[in-house]
Amino acid sequence: MVDADNKGVQERLTLVNESLKTFDGALCIERVNQWVDSQTLGVKVSCHILNVDGYGELETLLRSIKNRDSTFADCLAAWEECLRGNNKEITNKELDKFWVQIYQRYDSCSKKEKKQAGRKCDLKASLEKDIWDFSSPRLDELKFFLKSFDTI
Repeated sequence: MVDADNKGVQERLTLVNESLKTFDGALCIERVNQWVDSQTLGVKVSCHILNVDGYGELETLLRSIKNRDSTFADCLAAWEECLRGNNKEITNKELDKFWVQIYQRYDSCSKKEKKQAGRKCDLKASLEKDIWDFSSPRLDELKFFLKSFDTI
């Protein structure tokens, strides 16, 4: 599993294939979620690339399936604009990671939980709350990939 980042799905798939060739020169995954036999290694390999519309990473995907009001996290857009106005930069990757953290801590935690934010407002805790739409079609490809392990 690899993040598409700002390189995109196809470029990441190329990177995966280049890496696989160091183990088996004949090995090539033509598309994500495809299982390919390696005769040399005696295993099947596959690759899933986390993305939203071809780019991004896990945090981009989480951002796209948020299930609650995200006012605090969305206000980061104004902060980003302020940074640009002061000749400072933040990457989309950094912004998405920060967005998820702010969403978890400020948009999704109660006052009581915030007193123990390190435990009650982190990613692990947020996965147990109803703040993500795990039925979102954005997760269909990932679910398909994970279920494919049952068939290999």
